[in-house]
Amino acid sequence: MNLLVDFDGVLFDSSWEVTVIILTTYLNVFPQSNISKYLSNTKTIKIIDNLGSYKPSEALKIIQKENRRLNSYIRKLRTYCIDVDDFFVVSYLIDTNFFNLSNLTYKKVNTKFYNTFKGELIGQKSEELQKFIKYFYDSRKYIKDSNFEFWISLSTPFKEEIRIFLDFYSKFSNVGILSTKQKYAIIETLSYYGMSIDPKYIFAKESEFIHKGKKIKEIIDLWNIQENELHFVDDLLENLLRIKSYVPNVNLYMSLWGYNNYEHRLIASRNGINLIKSLRLLNNN
Repeated sequence: MNLLVDFDGVLFDSSWEVTVIILTTYLNVFPQSNISKYLSNTKTIKIIDNLGSYKPSEALKIIQKENRRLNSYIRKLRTYCIDVDDFFVVSYLIDTNFFNLSNLTYKKVNTKFYNTFKGELIGQKSEELQKFIKYFYDSRKYIKDSNFEFWISLSTPFKEEIRIFLDFYSKFSNVGILSTKQKYAIIETLSYYGMSIDPKYIFAKESEFIHKGKKIKEIIDLWNIQENELHFVDDLLENLLRIKSYVPNVNLYMSLWGYNNYEHRLIASRNGINLIKSLRLLNNN
């Protein structure tokens, strides 16, 4: 089998990592925002400012308790997040609706709405977007370097899916990870959990944005295989559709345990993308 899987949404649930990165970024970039004003009256801001002085479990417990609702909306809207610019859009939506988050229903924030809103927002807020992107990456590094165990605790492994993936990795020569996440973050997370994946099989962001369709074309050539011999699992609709437009014969799968919603699952199915409840369903391919 020739297999590639996404990282966030297939192997790990990193919704809390993204949440804490966004909170840290907002405190630095948008101090007058609703999110920052909310944080000013919480223990969260004290933890973020002094991460190194807290026990990882203590910091995680407090942050999760104080920001559970915020996290639920970040997780809900993450189905639209292909890269950091999308986290900016989602954060802006949450911030501007902060006192009435129930407005952000799936019916209102659907694909058409999101794409239109994103296009308009990025055109109007290009300077804020660039600041957000810079601080997003700086915030991840700050969190990791200040309290590594805490940073690790923000990403939860899908244990059964990881077990199945490692079994594939041990049996077949072409099994790897394709993600838009920073490569160093993936490598350090895998290393912490004792997952020895050769870095040459981890295709992820090092400096530039990864276009998964173009990258899969490169990997097909690198592995010297045909399109229809490659299987790819992702949780995000846009990634899967983008790949389908570039390499239409690749076998595509949407992970139902990841970040997607009913609308995206329906669109995926209509476009010939397989919906799977577990990687174990790939055993016969």
